[in-house]
Amino acid sequence: MQLAGQSLNRNLYMSITTTVMMGLILFIFNVIWSLNVLAQTSLDQLETKVDLILYVNDSTSLYDITDMKNTLDSLPEVIEVDYTSKEEALQSFLEQYPDKEALFTNYGLENPLPANFRIVTDSPSDHDSVLTYVEASPYGAYLLEVESASENQEIVERLVDMRDFTQTLVIGVIFAFVLGSLFMIMNAVHLSIFTRKTEIQIMQLVGAHPSMIRFPFLFEGALYSVLAVLFSFALLTLFVIGTNLTSFLNLENSLQPLIFLGAELLVSLLIGLLSSLLAINFYLKRTFALDS
Repeated sequence: MQLAGQSLNRNLYMSITTTVMMGLILFIFNVIWSLNVLAQTSLDQLETKVDLILYVNDSTSLYDITDMKNTLDSLPEVIEVDYTSKEEALQSFLEQYPDKEALFTNYGLENPLPANFRIVTDSPSDHDSVLTYVEASPYGAYLLEVESASENQEIVERLVDMRDFTQTLVIGVIFAFVLGSLFMIMNAVHLSIFTRKTEIQIMQLVGAHPSMIRFPFLFEGALYSVLAVLFSFALLTLFVIGTNLTSFLNLENSLQPLIFLGAELLVSLLIGLLSSLLAINFYLKRTFALDS
């Protein structure tokens, strides 16, 4: 550990550059991943609010309404079906607009609101298939009007596009991080091997075991990875605070930062150790003919 720290100190500029570059790639990954989680969370919440509403004739019998509700409930695309009678629709309207009650009591106006079915589907894209089925069935004769939250549907479609796009970016950034980290850490370890050439030769002359020579370089590669992850999370914390992302996303439940940090540390450590092993096998064994 002490030798690895000395190597970092000797090649301070290279050490800082390697750590910062790895940290920045990880930070970009973390931001894109956070946006992907935000899009998915918003999508899950909004999809349940995009309703299909079917208004039915006043002349529709209770038997037909019950039969229609049961049929809608049985459709595979449908999650929930709620029926609201004329009386319930009027009561709900007056609760929202109590100042309008005088119009009905003073002038004896009849209830103009029709009964309706509110249908929640798995996805807004299922609205068309449900509506097509209803219109082609005998229940189509009972329909007055159909209302679909088209504005919400557009928002959902945009969120789906955003989620798919960020998922593609995440894959690209992961590839860039793995490949970039491998080469950066290999280059840094190679420089450490070169600067410690005399020390390695002395250690060989005094009979040091090859593992004693290798271990500081393995630890150095792991240290680069840990520092890069901590640096990236420090940047992510500043980003979350600066953009007030917590007002849109529950990080504890959606992102689970501790699990996320642990996973990144584990993956980064594996990359750091692999990079160091590759550098050791390529440079150290070739230059100093070290045996296992």
